[in-house]
Amino acid sequence: MAKRVDKIFEDIKRLSKNEQKELLRLLPKALNVAPEDLLWARLAESSFSFWDNPEDQVYDEL
Repeated sequence: MAKRVDKIFEDIKRLSKNEQKELLRLLPKALNVAPEDLLWARLAESSFSFWDNPEDQVYDEL
């Protein structure tokens, strides 16, 4: 990755969980991602509901 991207990535990892969630909320607007694209992703989430189990709970916050 480019040095600037590496630095941004490292800075994000140092944010608190609440700050990371706020960034995630704001990031689509900053990246000019269309609301429809986010809706398609949200709609697809139900396709993966079979993975909602205690064994993979560690991945739920990613």
